[in-house]
Amino acid sequence: MPKTDAARVRAQRGTIALFVAAAVLAAVGVALLLGLGGGESPAGSGSAPRTTAPSSAAVGNGKDDTPPAETSPNAEPSGSHDVPSPDPDPAPVPAPVDEVARAFTTAWASHDARPGRDSSFDDASRRAAAYAAGDLAEDLRTHTSGSAGTQQWLSWKDRQIQVTVTVLRVSLPDGAPAPSEDSSFARVIYKLKESPAKGPATESEEQVALKLRRGADGSWRVVGLPNV
Repeated sequence: MPKTDAARVRAQRGTIALFVAAAVLAAVGVALLLGLGGGESPAGSGSAPRTTAPSSAAVGNGKDDTPPAETSPNAEPSGSHDVPSPDPDPAPVPAPVDEVARAFTTAWASHDARPGRDSSFDDASRRAAAYAAGDLAEDLRTHTSGSAGTQQWLSWKDRQIQVTVTVLRVSLPDGAPAPSEDSSFARVIYKLKESPAKGPATESEEQVALKLRRGADGSWRVVGLPNV
């Protein structure tokens, strides 16, 4: 009996030892699982930021890269070369040329379709002929504007339009030769205003190039309308 009891005690102790060992192994396994799970979770959450972070960084860098490119010292000179610098003040023309160019343009581009005023579109040309010479003067006195001018006139007459001219500047056209004692070119920039009997007026900026010559009597006259 004593031997049997001793064997039983040893058996029980062995069983307990096995249970303890199993429990320890189980605890270690859980710890390992938790450790791996904890490691995977940060890795997973870290991988998402790493996946999105470069994307965000790329977008951010894309946004951040543009302003420096626009405002960088190298870009500004390049841009300044692309934008043409303002033209210098246009060269003036002699005072007598300026005076005749203004008078001719005002007469040539002004119309009055109100009752009792001009009778046709060509009345303006007749007035301008007083400031012209040679073939141009003859043309202005005799030439008719044709169907386009007639249609324009009918439209103005229907609304009783008055077309007025305000000369803004007279200068030498770009590329034109300098004025001489008896010849000069001129570019006239003017504002054209169409005022109907009813309703708002409309304005536009126009220009015309003129060729002028000085006659034997010393007076300047317009002799052509070139494309200068």
